[in-house]
Amino acid sequence: MITPNDNVISPVGKMEVVIGTIADTGERVAGVRADAATDSPVVSLDDDCFIYIDSVASIPSSFSEKDYDTIIMTISASLASVHCALPIASRIGGSSSDFTKSNGKVVVIGASDHARFAARGLSSIGMEVFLISTGNTRIDDSRITVLNPSVGDMEIGFCSYIGEFDSIVDTVSDEQTNVEFDDSVESWRKSGVLTLLRTRHNCEQYISTMTQSQKIIEENGLLFGPGKVKEHLQRISKNSARATSIRPPNGFGKTVQTLLENGITLSWKSDGEGIIRSWSVPQFWELASWPRDAAGSNVRFGLPVVDDLDTISNELEMFEEGEREKEKEELQQVEKSNSNPFVEEISGVNGLAQNIVDEKRNALLFLSAPFCRTCKSLSPGYTRLARTRQESGLMFAKANTSGPLGKELGRKLAVNSVPMFLLFRDGERFGKPLSINKLPSKTLDQALEYLTTGSEWDSDALDAIKVNERRKN
Repeated sequence: MITPNDNVISPVGKMEVVIGTIADTGERVAGVRADAATDSPVVSLDDDCFIYIDSVASIPSSFSEKDYDTIIMTISASLASVHCALPIASRIGGSSSDFTKSNGKVVVIGASDHARFAARGLSSIGMEVFLISTGNTRIDDSRITVLNPSVGDMEIGFCSYIGEFDSIVDTVSDEQTNVEFDDSVESWRKSGVLTLLRTRHNCEQYISTMTQSQKIIEENGLLFGPGKVKEHLQRISKNSARATSIRPPNGFGKTVQTLLENGITLSWKSDGEGIIRSWSVPQFWELASWPRDAAGSNVRFGLPVVDDLDTISNELEMFEEGEREKEKEELQQVEKSNSNPFVEEISGVNGLAQNIVDEKRNALLFLSAPFCRTCKSLSPGYTRLARTRQESGLMFAKANTSGPLGKELGRKLAVNSVPMFLLFRDGERFGKPLSINKLPSKTLDQALEYLTTGSEWDSDALDAIKVNERRKN
């Protein structure tokens, strides 16, 4: 990570995207170059380059070599504005890096090409998308609802009009702050926007795609800002080799694949060695012209605002009380659902400790969630697997990763997407988490063979089996 001593305005991350063909199949793919020392699953390309298996996306035949820059830019832009914005990512283990939900509500703020790209991309994956802009924005997707910051004759703010939603992608500004709460009303109001998005609208994720260049223009204006942006980009390019490499999250390649198959791409003018997204005059004017909420201390109209310190304090208390009630309901639901004689339902960290860890069990744990369609389709197969292996002495368990107890369990297990299968040998974690989307699975069968026979975990062998299964599916 580049430090302030290097005269770079902010820490920099980089993602090296490469395009090539898989060595043993000849399939044309794009993906993120893997670090030489990584122990994560990788795929070998024909030029002795390795890319993370989670980032692999097949390139449709409609794309030619002249489109490669556009593909690279699309992959770069889609990481934050599409993939990390997919609902439920932050609800499993508290992470925002992966997604499992194939439906939900997402709000995209802005009218730029980037905003429309994010809206169309999220819509193509199955999200219900609301695009918020100050102008008469048109978009070629009837599934996307376009709204102004104030809606209807009563001029209701867009958040109040939409009600509950899962995520916000903000391409115009950044409501995040490094100061959570201190004694000043101003900082309470700034951080209060994100808090109120959660307590009032059940919004788990706020993602800003605002670049450092956009922030420089906002702070210095159109007269002095462009020169400072140029200096900033030169420093970034100069120090790019020392930037922190970004490891793609699980399922990222699937997201990119969906975008490419639907012809949803994004490109911008590139200057310098790397592809660095900068700023534009329309983006500056959109932020400058956005109406402000007088009660919200310069907060953009439509976002929730805090009237006083007591308001947010009371809302936080009410929200926490609601979370406690959800926890009670989860425990009651687990008690009701323990009717499967072959699969043991466990709840939260305590359930894991009592049923597997403390008992030093050999176990397979299926992590799922009620919103996950794939999880539901796997459940019958998982029960069959447990029934046919009754004599093995293995414990087959299942846990819900949603709700307060589920989130805590996900964090404890460092798991951030479902469906996911974890193995335990004598109560301790064995091997790596397995993302399985179809049962029966040769990958899972081989992992269980390692577990029950006392063999060592062989990641290379399992990766090879997984790649073969993926090709067949």
